[in-house]
Amino acid sequence: MLNQQAESVIKIRDLHKCYWVGTMPFPALYGINLEIESGEFAVLAGRSGSGKSTLLNIVGALESTDSGRVEVLSRDILSMNQDQRTHFRLHNIGFIFQAYNLIRVFSARENVAYVCQLQGKSKKESMEIANHWLQEVEIGHLGYRRPDQLSGGQQQRVAVARALASNPKLILADEPTANLDSMTGRHLIRLMRELNQRLGTTFLISSHDPDVKQAASRLIKLADGQIVEAWNDIPKPPSSITSSCPMSNLPLTERLQNYFKAARGNARNKKRRRKTRRRS
Repeated sequence: MLNQQAESVIKIRDLHKCYWVGTMPFPALYGINLEIESGEFAVLAGRSGSGKSTLLNIVGALESTDSGRVEVLSRDILSMNQDQRTHFRLHNIGFIFQAYNLIRVFSARENVAYVCQLQGKSKKESMEIANHWLQEVEIGHLGYRRPDQLSGGQQQRVAVARALASNPKLILADEPTANLDSMTGRHLIRLMRELNQRLGTTFLISSHDPDVKQAASRLIKLADGQIVEAWNDIPKPPSSITSSCPMSNLPLTERLQNYFKAARGNARNKKRRRKTRRRS
């Protein structure tokens, strides 16, 4: 059970995020307000396209926003430059990806140790940490195998060990059971839940897997880029696309195309006016 005095690991205020196809904006997240407390095993649930992965990527300092405020571990991650974000992720956040994202030429042990070496630890210490976490996820005897010599469930356990090896305060997992059969997925979620309860590490997971949702200490429902109280709630569309997706955030390539298109149009208009004056 969570301590009533638990600190907020994540604070999100009035978050908006749009994607652009040409000059057409598509709101992915609209007016998100959310707090995740230390030690939670929280699950972002919703259909494909509801904004789960986008929200997870923003919290993980992997994507920018159009407006709003995002604090992770009391740090304003949106004000950080790219190098600061990289350093922050390396030392504070562990990631578990749907496709495992293991380095194919490394053994399981080397994959887990690699993140420790990036943090500046020696190879010997990194290998010791890797051995410990592979034991924790119950595949210590497979540390010598490469990813292509492991099953999907075993690869995802390596990914969990890698996420924990950096001693993060927050773990973000994007559809961790999507590529696993139901039994393997249930075993993985049970393992993650046990680690959460024993270590007190905060987990934020995106998933539409019923077993993952059932294991959640808190279920956060997303629909059409908004948090809803119930699945039958109908999200309100943005009152103004312009305010949610300002043109100033249009990607640079599109802005340049619009600029040169307008410049060509102005040049053609001037040419027409000169011809009209000559005729008159």
